[in-house]
Amino acid sequence: MKNPHLIWLLLILTTLSSYALAEDSVHPAVIGIILLLTSIKGALIIDGFMELHGVSHLVRRALHLYCPVLALSIWGILQF
Repeated sequence: MKNPHLIWLLLILTTLSSYALAEDSVHPAVIGIILLLTSIKGALIIDGFMELHGVSHLVRRALHLYCPVLALSIWGILQF
């Protein structure tokens, strides 16, 4: 695990930022930023806390692709 305290702090900051953005506006661009922050949080959790260093590179890559693909899918659905 890298520095868990730094990762934890970044997770808290991105969560608070997402909350602050969600309270102010429901504009589609703001929703996109919130989904981007959520993808970043997912990547931080995957890298910092899931301890995937011994598994296949494909599994790690699949998990890293899952977060942005899910965020883009949700954003695309909300646009219609």
